[in-house]
Amino acid sequence: MGAKAALSLEVSERTLHKKKVRQLRREGLIPGVIHGKDFVSTPVQVNAKAFEQIYKKVHGTSIVDLSVEGKKVPVLFHSLHRDKMNRNILHIEFLKVDLARDVTVEVPIVLTGNSPLEKDGTGRVSQEEMSIHLKCSPAHIPSEIVVDISVMQEKNDSILASDLHLPEGVSLGHGVSEDKVIAMVVSTRYLEVEAEEAEVEAPEESGEAEPTPE
Repeated sequence: MGAKAALSLEVSERTLHKKKVRQLRREGLIPGVIHGKDFVSTPVQVNAKAFEQIYKKVHGTSIVDLSVEGKKVPVLFHSLHRDKMNRNILHIEFLKVDLARDVTVEVPIVLTGNSPLEKDGTGRVSQEEMSIHLKCSPAHIPSEIVVDISVMQEKNDSILASDLHLPEGVSLGHGVSEDKVIAMVVSTRYLEVEAEEAEVEAPEESGEAEPTPE
């Protein structure tokens, strides 16, 4: 799947910091920061509803044009910090990108199709990696990498990073081995043996209470 056109989001520079940011959240704003290579970190704030609307439309690999006091800044959503209880967004980190330079991003892997071994019940495809780091220009970041598992027809078949069909201009990120296993066929008999061994190793529960020492 190819890259999507950048969406726009208006933010403003933030003057409240540390404990005072609670006031922003009460006013329906989310504190954040923009940082990046050769870029001065800039504290910002964004309307919570406006951010949620944009966030529903994009992936973590999508470029978003932030409008900061009238200046356009292309960014990626680097990370979100949420409240552990209500899951509300507490803070956003934006990563400023240089559209003329390649970036390394983590892209989700999606399996599609069905292996004949799953159909006849002799094997199951196990997804070993849920995402992979790729290198490309910001304008060509794929939203996902689709892997067709219908080609996995033998019990020892596996799909490696080198087997991925990457879009033009996209390559494996630095340090990603071409031998990294993305998906592999696991024998259903092996899974049954593992389950049986787990049952044997599980401690038996006793209905009798241990005597209390006097």
